[in-house]
This record gives sequence, structure tokens and C-alpha cells, in this order.
Amino acid sequence: MITTLMIFQAVVSVLLILVVLLQFGKGAEAGLMSSASDSMFSGGQQGNIMTKITIVLSVLFLGNSIFLASLQSERSDSSILDGEVAPVSRPLNMDALREKQEKAAAEAKEAATKADSATK
Repeated sequence: MITTLMIFQAVVSVLLILVVLLQFGKGAEAGLMSSASDSMFSGGQQGNIMTKITIVLSVLFLGNSIFLASLQSERSDSSILDGEVAPVSRPLNMDALREKQEKAAAEAKEAATKADSATK
């Protein structure tokens, strides 16, 4: 069933791309439509039909995407990111980084001073 829905998704995707490319844009002279299609539809009818086809295909695409995602989540409880280690992030501002470095330097200096006094 999932394979069939994936094939359906691919077909709907290609059709949606074609219908969007066939539409006239604002200021577009011809789009991808040839002059032979002008005799079949007037400008208003063509835009109306193409708009309706685009809406139907986009609803089918979105609905099928959500349905496929829900089927896949029921099928598998794990994620491909479960085994990944989260990256270590650095501070967003340089002030926090500078304060951290100064604190570490002060601690190292204090430890060195204590070590020198203990050896004397």
C-alpha cells in the first residue's frame, strides 16, 4: 500500500509541477502554452480551470504527504536521528566566550600560585 501511495505521490508531484508551469503569470506573454490552445479556452476560462486543477492537485499532494507520514510513523518507532550525538554549541556572543576564557585563566593562575606556595 505504501508503494502505491508513493507512486501516486510522484505522479501528483509531476502533474502539479506541469500545471503550475502551464499557467500564465502576471505579465507573461505565452508561458508554456502554445497558440493552439488559445482557440480551446479563452483567457478567463483557462485561468479558472488551471486554478481549480492546481488547487485539487495541491490538496491531493498535501493530504497524501500527511497520510504517508502517519503510515510511516506507525510502521517504525525509531528515528534515523536516535543514534546521533547532539553537537556541542559554542556561545552565541563573544562576551560570554571571553568571560569563560578569563575565568579559566584566573583559575589556572590561582592553581599555579597554590602549587608554587605548596612547594616552597
